[in-house]
Amino acid sequence: MSRVLFVFLDGVGVGGDDPAENPFAATPTPTLDGLVGRALAGWDGTPRHDDDLASRTLDATLGRAGLPQSATGQSALLTGRDAAEAMAGHYGPWPGPTLKRFLAEGNLFDWAAARGAQHANAYPPDFFQALAAGRLRLNAPAHAAREAGVPLADLDAYRAGRAVAPDLDGAAFASRGVVSPDAPAAGPEAAAAAGGRLARLAGASLLTFFDVWTTDRVGHRADAAAAATLIARLDAFLAGVLSARPRDVSVVITSDHGNLEDLRHGRHTRADVPLWVVGPGAPQFAEVRTLCGVAPAIRAAWASDA
Repeated sequence: MSRVLFVFLDGVGVGGDDPAENPFAATPTPTLDGLVGRALAGWDGTPRHDDDLASRTLDATLGRAGLPQSATGQSALLTGRDAAEAMAGHYGPWPGPTLKRFLAEGNLFDWAAARGAQHANAYPPDFFQALAAGRLRLNAPAHAAREAGVPLADLDAYRAGRAVAPDLDGAAFASRGVVSPDAPAAGPEAAAAAGGRLARLAGASLLTFFDVWTTDRVGHRADAAAAATLIARLDAFLAGVLSARPRDVSVVITSDHGNLEDLRHGRHTRADVPLWVVGPGAPQFAEVRTLCGVAPAIRAAWASDA
């Protein structure tokens, strides 16, 4: 049975090779290039498959016109079912009553909770205060985790090394005087250490989910400098994840829609999104073509050799 670490990259599609448009073309990404087997920028999605690697692109449109949105894309990833059909189109950014009911019919957190599931993002006190006061809406993964009884981690968990900062290197928390035990400095080196921490956490649960929502936020800003800084951190973070991955953990990396790969407009795109799987569950992803194929492949990875 393969434990799964799901590294969710919000708003990351596969873009072209023009560095003026695509910050992945302007920033060295040796870890991501290694997964693709060539430069990531301009990748045509040619699949790679072997016993411990699956690399390909996925259609994120769910077969509908318009720009894909987070709530429907994330719900499709979590359930394996067509969330855009439930909404009669793309919908986001947060799930409303219809998608909350859709998620309640079964999702990765529900299926894994009895054998161990964790949502590995750390959240500050003001997040929990706003949530308790009803001033905050959760995205689909955080909502699904909470409804399944999987707690959202606070800064005490972060200080104890049981959670990871969403900016990957912990710089935002460090500005508040809160540092992690293994990577007090900001930058790619700290991000690599945080990736190693996340990989080690994944050895304790059937499902570990980590939400990199900062990629979508920076994409909406269309800020090339901020994008380059974040992408460098992300590549180092994933290097840390993969180097520390326990042998029985499959790392699944994918996204819900495009955005960060095209900074010309600060909007979502209809680009395909990447899918990378490293670990013993990789063969289960050989036939995945759309967002709706990810959750069934994860369940198959859990069932393999059970």
